[in-house]
Amino acid sequence: MAKNKISIVKYLNSVPLAWGILEDGLADKFDPLLSTPAECADQLAHRSVDAGLIPSIEFQRIKGTKIIPGVAIASRNRVQSVLLISEVPLWRVRTVAHDKGSRTSVALAKIIFHDFFKTKPEFRPADPDVANMLATSDAALIIGDTALKFMEDHKNPDIEKQKTLVRQGSEPLEVFDLMERWKVLTGLPFVFAFWAVREGFNDSALVDALNSSRDLGVANIPAIAERHAEQLGMKKEFLQEYLEKNMYYYMDRTCVDGLQLFYDKAARIGAIKSVRKLEFL
Repeated sequence: MAKNKISIVKYLNSVPLAWGILEDGLADKFDPLLSTPAECADQLAHRSVDAGLIPSIEFQRIKGTKIIPGVAIASRNRVQSVLLISEVPLWRVRTVAHDKGSRTSVALAKIIFHDFFKTKPEFRPADPDVANMLATSDAALIIGDTALKFMEDHKNPDIEKQKTLVRQGSEPLEVFDLMERWKVLTGLPFVFAFWAVREGFNDSALVDALNSSRDLGVANIPAIAERHAEQLGMKKEFLQEYLEKNMYYYMDRTCVDGLQLFYDKAARIGAIKSVRKLEFL
């Protein structure tokens, strides 16, 4: 029996969703490929995989895709792994260097600037190096493991630790969690990514398999945190708290409402041309 080709984001927050595929009894059903969020979207768009964990904005850009119901990478309060870092108040930001692997977070940041400050900064793709990003732009947008590492290292504002990052003045950097901003703006969760299948793929057995993989991962978060603490050079307790309290892995009704509102707002600011109706497998 042929395996389903599946593209998996290689960040820590994706591991609980893919645990059953990578570590448990579902491995014989899938042929996994580890990629950045942007690469996952491109692979699904080119139909080189059957399913992929795609940035949520990409559902609006990839023709014919359908969403796997029940599963998501979302947050309901504070996410810690999608950060806007700036030397100046956000209303003064004119240029933003963003991680080249990010797409949904760029759209979210543009919504935040538009709805809170009525501004439209220039966004520039860059490698995820905060010092280099801030050397050429007013703010840096970082995501995933890079953002997590920054949060662990800079949990409290400290100019002594940030001297190599600050170009002007003597104040520590301002760090904005974009999920917190979205929550203030809408009161809803934010869905950063979800499983989607390529156009023409109709095997509904994938729904149960991917929900089961998520359940196995959520049940093994302490083990996931312990393993990745060593790989990332971070504290297990910090990673476990992040996975258990900052991340939310269920596409429930409020997440669907938040996703729909995100698409509406993204269309309003021109991040997407129009809003495509949500379609589930």
